[in-house]
Amino acid sequence: MNEVGFDNSGQDRGRGGDGRGDRPLPVTVRTLSGHTHHDTVRASDRIRDVTVESVRIFVARGELAEGDYSLTLPRLGDAELDPTGTIGEVGVVRGDVLVLVSRAPQVDG
Repeated sequence: MNEVGFDNSGQDRGRGGDGRGDRPLPVTVRTLSGHTHHDTVRASDRIRDVTVESVRIFVARGELAEGDYSLTLPRLGDAELDPTGTIGEVGVVRGDVLVLVSRAPQVDG
């Protein structure tokens, strides 16, 4: 009998380890000013959708100005996560901290 297997990515390897599952992953989304939002995402969620929803939450709480933002995963470096990719494709795992960064050009003033 095959057991259902799980790895830290939240992907359910299923019976026989085929990786087709879509388990919930608890993550934290943080702004550069330190505000946080705890969320549960799935490996199949698009980065763009997680970004839009996170910005909406922070703006509604008055913790972020409306604007164009992207997500980064500091554990993997400073690069923006591909907005067309999925949580699973970019390597997000259970307990990760995702950081919202402004995509607007920074201007010294």
